[in-house]
Amino acid sequence: MMTDDEIGDQLRDRGLEEDYIRELLASLGFNPADGFTHDSIEALDNATMDQRRKAALRTLELATG
Repeated sequence: MMTDDEIGDQLRDRGLEEDYIRELLASLGFNPADGFTHDSIEALDNATMDQRRKAALRTLELATG
């Protein structure tokens, strides 16, 4: 299993940072197409490490699909 640092490195190395943010927004119940709102930014700030990790792994999974 990859560490959080390894997952972050993979996202950065593949240029998937924006995809990760969109995936995290979607997993928190927001439509990424709506852009950033006060509520979505607050949700991103308050996302748990587990929520962040799941979104990051999902992003990597989709990229390697």
